[in-house]
Amino acid sequence: DDSPVATRLARHPGLSDADVAVLTCADARDAVAVMDESAGRSAAEVEGVETRGTAYLVLAAVKGGQLSKAEGRDAIDAMIDHGWYVAPDVYTRVVGKLESFE
Repeated sequence: DDSPVATRLARHPGLSDADVAVLTCADARDAVAVMDESAGRSAAEVEGVETRGTAYLVLAAVKGGQLSKAEGRDAIDAMIDHGWYVAPDVYTRVVGKLESFE
């Protein structure tokens, strides 16, 4: 992509090629980028690209009824077991949010 956004993002030293691709794609489609890293979120904010974290996908699936609360918790725990990092306070908030769904 040779859009102005892609060009600016490609020059950002803290972004991987994958980060640039996700943000460029979201910008081109007026979509939401799923991104956890602070450098990517910061760049997205500068470019006006909306972001959500990985946990948002699980929370949205539970809220929408595609996953049960237990399945959502299992999914979050499995992601952590496979190397996804989440700060302990964020984990506590995510689990609390899962439990708050009816």
